[in-house]
Amino acid sequence: MAASPTLQPHRRRRAGLLALVGIALLALAPVHPAGAQTTHSWDAFEQVTGANGREYIADSQGRALQLRGVNIKTGDPADGARDEVLDAIAARGFNLLRLSVFWEQVEPEQGEYDQAYLDDIDAVITSAEQRGIWVVVSFHQDTFGSAFGGHGIPPWATKDDGLPFEDTGSFLTNYLQPGVQAAWENLYEDPDIRAAQAATWTHVAAEYSDHPNVIGYDLLNEPFGKIREGEDLFTAAKRVESVQLTAMYQRLTDAIRTVDEQGWMFIEAPNLASLGIATSLGRVNDERVVFFPHMYNTDIELEIYNGSGDPSGYNPAFFENWANAITTYTDSYKVPMMVGEWGVPTPYPGIDRYIAQVLETMEATTSGWAQFNGCFGEGYCTFGPDGEDRVQIDQIVQPYAQAIAGLPDNHHYDPATRTLRITYADGDATGATEIAVPATKLYPKGWRLDVDGTKVEPSTEQPAPGVDLISVEVPNNGTTHTLCLTPTEAPQSCATAPVDAGSPPPVGPSSPNDPPSSGNNASPSENNAPSSENQPTSGAIAKPLSPRFTG
Repeated sequence: MAASPTLQPHRRRRAGLLALVGIALLALAPVHPAGAQTTHSWDAFEQVTGANGREYIADSQGRALQLRGVNIKTGDPADGARDEVLDAIAARGFNLLRLSVFWEQVEPEQGEYDQAYLDDIDAVITSAEQRGIWVVVSFHQDTFGSAFGGHGIPPWATKDDGLPFEDTGSFLTNYLQPGVQAAWENLYEDPDIRAAQAATWTHVAAEYSDHPNVIGYDLLNEPFGKIREGEDLFTAAKRVESVQLTAMYQRLTDAIRTVDEQGWMFIEAPNLASLGIATSLGRVNDERVVFFPHMYNTDIELEIYNGSGDPSGYNPAFFENWANAITTYTDSYKVPMMVGEWGVPTPYPGIDRYIAQVLETMEATTSGWAQFNGCFGEGYCTFGPDGEDRVQIDQIVQPYAQAIAGLPDNHHYDPATRTLRITYADGDATGATEIAVPATKLYPKGWRLDVDGTKVEPSTEQPAPGVDLISVEVPNNGTTHTLCLTPTEAPQSCATAPVDAGSPPPVGPSSPNDPPSSGNNASPSENNAPSSENQPTSGAIAKPLSPRFTG
């Protein structure tokens, strides 16, 4: 990629109950005192239950969707999502953008919307649409808003009850300041602020609901709340989640439904799952709800991660604890789950193995994720200053099925062998399974696809330089099917032998066929041209891809 303007790198500034564990002693002490109806141009999305018991967003053909991508979060989200960054996202095969929108920029004065800002966001969404990228519009906040030195909720909607705020020098402890605590309480309880929040969300949804790639709305980033007198952190979290936060999500969902009947509602809980503590968030009554938690490791966030590179430098129980805690919500309420944010600063000694287990854990529990943060630079940025892959975080670039024409059972990528194995049971879905393949980066000598143990020659498109989007339609015969993607130069081995998705993957190249960091992909004829000796015999049919976005 040609050199692009470098976005300003920054340390992640985020809120959430997880990070406050680092100041647990403080936390445990009591703290005193409308627009017109529109519909999407696609057919209505539904929901499908996989053979693995997980829920998925399903398209109009009944295919289970998986979305992977990045966040865009800078001072002005439009500045962080210009064409160079979107090109970088598309060139890795990603299909999701979680795009931050800040209430105080949308509506700097009550009832006065900044149309120039809204148009900037609109331009980003349009650019993403042109690249086949779905967008989740996220209402973002950090330390509540600018009244407390943060960003998010406007001063006119910040009611601190006259209580003091003193900048402690840490955005974490700032959340415990009396004025900030009062502002959270009033966001949930003050009738005027509640009505204003719902009106703003309604306005934003009306602005963007006609974009076919706006798949939904993340109703509030990393919610927090007041620790009332006599409560500790965890008692307060249970009350805030079950009573105040659930009610707020229901109010905002009902408001958005007056202008958008199709979009999905993405809801977050405070980050207690990273401590192994299940959320107390309740049900949001709507047919299209996605649970959208975050995954951050407390030790890394507080910069006490063991940087020796020794595998013992992180606690492997973190992943099991997170998975066990987070799935309690989807066990209770049958909704799809994706991870709205996860990320780590790179390069960082020993962090590559941690990233590998993050990816494996999300693959085993969710239907997608958005890495923090899609920018050019250092720290948490996905890409280097010129849009290049950065060491350690570059392992997020993997092949994956974007649409599965059946009931998903297992989906696992082994980075050591560059092997993707997908199994699914036949259901009511029609059409092709579509797999995004970062061909240039991972398969410079070409790739091979086997269906139920037989090599096939699938239909292939190149939606972005270096990326193959392959499509294969398998006859529905009431059985379970296995799709296996491997390098052409490696023996095909995964069609009948399951991959143990529970074992941590090796970090770094360990195969005799290790992919180089760069190179030209095999020509389309190497992968896709039918040959007399390799005609499909499994019954798989290559079909042209349907348009990703229409209308």
